[in-house]
Amino acid sequence: MASTRISAPVRGVTYQLSRLSIRQDALSSRCNKCLNTPFARSITTSASTRASLAPITTSATSHVDIKPLEEQTVLATIHQFPSLEPLRFETYPANHLYLPTRRDILHRAVVFEGDSTREGTASTKSRHEVRGSARKVRPQKGSGRARLGDKKSPMLRGGGVAFGPRPRDFATDLPKKVYDLAWRTALSYRYRKGELIIVDNAMEIESPSARLLGDIFKYHEKLRGRGRSLLVTLNERPFLEEALLDMDRGGQALTWKEVDVKDLLELSRVIIERDALHNILHSHQEDLTHTSIEPWHKSLIKSSRPAELESLIGWSEFRDLALKEEKDQEAARPGLYESVALKRYEYVASLPDSPHRTAETISAYSLLASARELQFKQTTGLSFSDYSLLISTDPASLDFESVAERFPRVQELGYQRSKKDNLIGDLGEVAGSEKQVEALQSELDALELEKFKIVKQAALFAAQVHEHYAEAHRMAGNEDAADRQIGLASMERENMDVYKQRILEAKHARAVAKVEELERRGKTGDQLEKARKAVTGLERRMARGSEVEEEEYVDETQVPEEVIEPPVKEEVRRAEEKK
Repeated sequence: MASTRISAPVRGVTYQLSRLSIRQDALSSRCNKCLNTPFARSITTSASTRASLAPITTSATSHVDIKPLEEQTVLATIHQFPSLEPLRFETYPANHLYLPTRRDILHRAVVFEGDSTREGTASTKSRHEVRGSARKVRPQKGSGRARLGDKKSPMLRGGGVAFGPRPRDFATDLPKKVYDLAWRTALSYRYRKGELIIVDNAMEIESPSARLLGDIFKYHEKLRGRGRSLLVTLNERPFLEEALLDMDRGGQALTWKEVDVKDLLELSRVIIERDALHNILHSHQEDLTHTSIEPWHKSLIKSSRPAELESLIGWSEFRDLALKEEKDQEAARPGLYESVALKRYEYVASLPDSPHRTAETISAYSLLASARELQFKQTTGLSFSDYSLLISTDPASLDFESVAERFPRVQELGYQRSKKDNLIGDLGEVAGSEKQVEALQSELDALELEKFKIVKQAALFAAQVHEHYAEAHRMAGNEDAADRQIGLASMERENMDVYKQRILEAKHARAVAKVEELERRGKTGDQLEKARKAVTGLERRMARGSEVEEEEYVDETQVPEEVIEPPVKEEVRRAEEKK
């Protein structure tokens, strides 16, 4: 076996010869002998061997110029959200989306962002900040133990902390041009791997439904493989963010101002709006243009509205509602539901008979019923679902008055009435307190009247809820459910009539008391005449069982007469006749 010092040059020569275009039989026997001789002999090639070598030069005509990176472009596919259907190609500069992967640049950017997010608020007290006596704990010498100072010493429990953390700033520096390069490098890395999905429209969903968004993500995984997606939007998308919160994925949708380099590298893929990508690329190219762009620069796109969803009736109103504060949402929700329901009725009137018209009508009835449920809760303090459960499970459910006593608003009035009753009882034993007792009795009657109004209002809302649901069930072809709802509506209408009569009786009693008070004071003239006319009018209304006067609740947002009221009234009449 030849030594390494001898065989290594031979392998090198053989390797160099193998790179040339030489046939196996081109080597002459003389050349083979030269290779087999000891290495001390000089290696030369003969004239015949040189003649057999192929030329290794190429002609100048086959030279191809290579464009600089800043002059090259790449094609990116623009998709449609949420289907991710390809729409067209769009050209981007290569130094935006086709940069080589620089792990060092990405690492510096991620560390820079992580350091910037550290609060650095950890703080401990040193021995000079701890409160305590400055007396020396024990003598310096003679105790046989370690020397100690005062009780604030770090060696004692309750003393200060030696070299503990203090508030500090962990932020590090990174040149703006390097950071901009890291942004484009991260996007290029995603683009090279096919994990950068650019969508042309606004990434918003029809409703804040976690189930709907979950189905969209499952479809994306079927197309692109398993893994979560980072959604980068131009503006806030309230429905998308609310659905993600319900799915425990709160940080998966970010605006282009909130996202950073680490976010672009974290999840399996990046789905980004085209306008958001435009703003990111224009905001992070200072190393190319040598000019910085402020957030208010005219080249940046300010907003992108979901035009397709805004064409849906009521979608814009629901989005505006989602953007309000939580405390304002509850107050605005019933009125918004009613207005959207009426808009849908107007839209349905212009449609021909079709399944779409039926679906829109059912949606309008259901939305109006939901509005009445919310108004029921605002009036009574009890949700309509809890009220329905109470009616169906309470043994005393046949007595509507006992059920009404469980309304939180009615219970509040009952507490106030009990306090005034106790106060009247205490004042009855005091001489000369007749006027105070009369005033308290008047307030007590007013609270009783307010209670009757609340219960009557609740019965009206409950009846309307059942009537609207009955129409929705009937249009859906579910006659049995519609008949059940009509029966419940008839019962609520009867309860409402009972409390209408009680309201009239309470008002009549107050009017009579007012006439008696005026007569006792010796008042005459127009004031007494008006009071007597009020008593007479209330007596007439009580006699004929008329409706409550107009200042009571008037359902101004009822569905037009030709749409809902006649069939509902007819069904109520039939149910009453059956009973």
